[in-house]
Amino acid sequence: MLIQRCHPPTAHRLHWRAARGFTLIELLVVVLITLVLTAITVSVINISINGDKVRSGARQIQSYLEGARDRAIFAKEPRGVRFLLDPTDPRTVSSLVYIAPTDPWTEGTVLLERPDGDNDGNPANNGDTGDSLNIAPYNDSADAVWVLRGFDGDTNTYTRDTGWKGLYDRGVLRDGARIQIPYGTGAWYTIDTRLFSSFDPTDGDPPLRLLLQQEYREPADTPATSVQAFDRASPSLKYRLELLPAPMPNQEPIQLPKGVVVHLDRCSNDPDGVGGLTRDPNLRGNRLPSTWRRSITPANAWSPSFEYTPYCDILFSPRGSVTGFEASSGLIHLYVADQKDADRDRIDWSIRRDPMDAAPWTAPEMVPGLTASDAAEAYQRSDKVIVSLFTRTGAITTNPIYVNADGTDNIPERFRYSETGEVAGR
Repeated sequence: MLIQRCHPPTAHRLHWRAARGFTLIELLVVVLITLVLTAITVSVINISINGDKVRSGARQIQSYLEGARDRAIFAKEPRGVRFLLDPTDPRTVSSLVYIAPTDPWTEGTVLLERPDGDNDGNPANNGDTGDSLNIAPYNDSADAVWVLRGFDGDTNTYTRDTGWKGLYDRGVLRDGARIQIPYGTGAWYTIDTRLFSSFDPTDGDPPLRLLLQQEYREPADTPATSVQAFDRASPSLKYRLELLPAPMPNQEPIQLPKGVVVHLDRCSNDPDGVGGLTRDPNLRGNRLPSTWRRSITPANAWSPSFEYTPYCDILFSPRGSVTGFEASSGLIHLYVADQKDADRDRIDWSIRRDPMDAAPWTAPEMVPGLTASDAAEAYQRSDKVIVSLFTRTGAITTNPIYVNADGTDNIPERFRYSETGEVAGR
């Protein structure tokens, strides 16, 4: 019988098996898988961080508004918040500061006048067909008094310089401010500045005229053909004008998280103006107080004819509700978003088609979910949060935007959660 011996592996075989390791292809596969997993992880982390920043910014705004309301209640005096425009993009807000009312303005004297929108010396209620104020209610009565005339250095026996021009140039004289005429004993009226910069054919300067939003309580006693309403030994009157609030002493502005802004143009239920047959850029920001805007000459036919003022204010009364002209808004929506999305909007809204096209916007941005500048990606990719302020009660809420079933932004109803109290996901 032959016995076959089993020899142990030789030394060189053991060495070959131990040194075999991984092939180059296997190493490349492992490296590739690692890179893919790393990219996915970083992307998820970045999305989470960006979303947290936007939500943190919304909570910061809500807390700041609640702080201003509490200050007003505690001090028994109005207190508020000013939303400061971002210096790199003045159609967004990146910081906030607490504000309080300033002392009223009482410089100079004023004259009371009949309405004369074109400033030609013929009152609108005397049948001046070319007058912009020859409409109701300004032309309802020949004795109606609607206009205050101030002076900026004109020589007149009965008047003294009001200094309104400097106030207007600084932006602190605006629509919705209140004025008492005469000072101390008279009624309070709200003002409209539409006549302030109109041309004065008599001396080549703009007359400093304010239009009252309510008819002056005393009827004119001069002939109907006279713009000057009262014929007295001294027809000029003292007045008291409430100016815009100012930052509170020793208060520094707070910054929103880096890259987070209140996108003012998107505070709208139709920011792209798609509701009409032609695109209307003036629908942007239409869920904000009208006092936050001032008229400008648009750069072109597809640019809005307004800009946001440096005085985007919310003022709370000692009762905790919103006071001033902003209270008439009823409900104010603040669209908190990523600065990158605001930058995309600025690019998208600056591009148009052929000038002769009836719809002068780029085609891609009119397609739901797409933009002209980034047509391969979902529109407004970062998180968005709505901070809503109910002006009658002073209540402040924070909610996500309302979206379609496929996750795209339902722009006409984006504020639905804020307005109905519904909860996302239900």
